[in-house]
Amino acid sequence: MKQKFCTLCGAELPEGVKFCERCGTAVDVPQVPASPSASSTAPDVTTSPLPGSAKKGSPLPKIIAGIVIVLVILAVTVYFLVLPQMSGTSLPILPGGANNPVTTSTTAVVIVATPVSAVPATSPTPVPDPFPHALQVKDGFPFGSGKVASEANIYRVWMNDSYSWHNDFDNFYYPDKAKPGYKFLFVFLNVYNKGDTRVWPPTAGNVKVFYNGQSYSSAPNHFLPDKSSDRKATAIEVKEVQYFSKLFGSEYVEDYGYSHGTQYAYLYPGKSNAIDGYLIFQVPVSLTPDKAYAQVEFNGNEVGVWKLG
Repeated sequence: MKQKFCTLCGAELPEGVKFCERCGTAVDVPQVPASPSASSTAPDVTTSPLPGSAKKGSPLPKIIAGIVIVLVILAVTVYFLVLPQMSGTSLPILPGGANNPVTTSTTAVVIVATPVSAVPATSPTPVPDPFPHALQVKDGFPFGSGKVASEANIYRVWMNDSYSWHNDFDNFYYPDKAKPGYKFLFVFLNVYNKGDTRVWPPTAGNVKVFYNGQSYSSAPNHFLPDKSSDRKATAIEVKEVQYFSKLFGSEYVEDYGYSHGTQYAYLYPGKSNAIDGYLIFQVPVSLTPDKAYAQVEFNGNEVGVWKLG
């Protein structure tokens, strides 16, 4: 049968032409199969694609793509599985590892969060102990030697924001209250002569209290026993401590330096002649005995210090 359409471009062929007037393809040229595996039956030229379109459905591109994929898979398998086994090392699968020769890869950085320890609160600098070798309450302090050897002892403390003193003239108690921010500290001191010769005793002015870097002398407004010349001197009692006993014996304590209203001039030998009494100090309310000291100066520049708590 005579060919009616061009086998290349599909144009209609007029009678008697030997070449396609559109594309110049020779007429009546035998058709070559697309591949050996193609069907022996020639395709119907009437079912060819539209004029001007390329022939579709060739398996060659798919075969090439499959071969490329297989080669890539084989290369990756050899690099990551076979080569490490042959060299005795194991390469990481993730890129950027220490053994990965690809220099353009990004190395993963693992950041370990270290807990930040709490900053300890700054402790205040402790104040050094001003009297590291201070005696404790009821410890005796020897002073003098030989015939005038003596001993002193702070044996009691008492504190309050007020006290009441007794006036023997009118037989009435008068209250005395500390100024704002202060309180009264009573320090009880006993001094006795262990020798055989009278000595000068320390006076109230030789006794001081130390607290928080400050020193305190005995309160000057405290009313001492009366020394009127026209009557017998009598003791001035403090109501809150009037029944406290002296360190030696059973007599009640009085103001330091006095005995039955009479002020001592000398310290005579024997415990029965001891000077025993309280001294009153006005000190800050924050004072506690464990942070306070009493200091007594004796003859010969000897000094005794007691921690009050």
